[in-house]
Amino acid sequence: MSNKLRTIIVSIVCALVTIGLIITIFFLADINRKLAAPTNLMVVDNLPDGEIILQVDENPKAERYVFIIYKDGERHVQLVSPDNYITATSNFEEAGLYEVAARAVGKTEASISDYCPRVEFIVRIKLATPSVQLDLENNKLLFNTVTGATNYELIYGLTEGGEVASLTDSRYFGEVGRRYFDLSTLPKGSYTFRLMAKGGEYEESDLTDPITYTKTEKLAAPTNVTFSNASKILTFNSSWHSFQVVAYYENSELTKTIKIEDTESSHSLDLTSYLTNNVSKLELTAIGSEFEFTTDSDMVVWQNA
Repeated sequence: MSNKLRTIIVSIVCALVTIGLIITIFFLADINRKLAAPTNLMVVDNLPDGEIILQVDENPKAERYVFIIYKDGERHVQLVSPDNYITATSNFEEAGLYEVAARAVGKTEASISDYCPRVEFIVRIKLATPSVQLDLENNKLLFNTVTGATNYELIYGLTEGGEVASLTDSRYFGEVGRRYFDLSTLPKGSYTFRLMAKGGEYEESDLTDPITYTKTEKLAAPTNVTFSNASKILTFNSSWHSFQVVAYYENSELTKTIKIEDTESSHSLDLTSYLTNNVSKLELTAIGSEFEFTTDSDMVVWQNA
């Protein structure tokens, strides 16, 4: 073999070795190159089956992805997936504030990326619907408290301006577990109540079924009642206009019931056409009206001396 041929062969071998070394260096540098942090980290929770998926944009050089879930600021769980997404439904079962971060992992430890910025995700579990019960005798709406609820709203209709009228948490009382709304503060009228439980980390509950309530107002009893058997004139004061008089005749078991309307505030009623004999006692009551949500007054008795 001539020296010239030998030189050519050696040159070719050296060139091949050099090229191989260059390729190897580039390959090693590539597999050890730190991957970029994942982008477009999303917590996808609008899926029809109720699943929650963590997802980032795919990196062709990543062999797997690591997702870290934090709850209320503390590390909660680490999930690893060969894909750029993973189902994480079971890790979001409790209400609260969650944060998620992710990083990509390549072929070597040197190629692991930094974590991407955290993404917040709030889980709001729906509150149970309270049960309600009317206590008509004490003008209360009783209800059981619901776990997780921080306040309760009692909706009872619309205001004159068309806005929803409600009693807020400043109007309920009682012990935890069994509370009540004080209905005595409402103006007289007819109401349809629906109660809702609310909580900061929870979705508000469904409204309860409607429950009807009529708030009445007892009429004040008439005052300054006087009567004369001679003139048969009954006088008294009352701001109301509808009355019932029960007359007891002297020396008789017979009685006479009179219902009469009078719009004056100082009343002077001539009972001549109603009474035939002298009376020993009169029972006077202001009669309420369902239309005006009033109830009868206490009875006032006039007794013949």
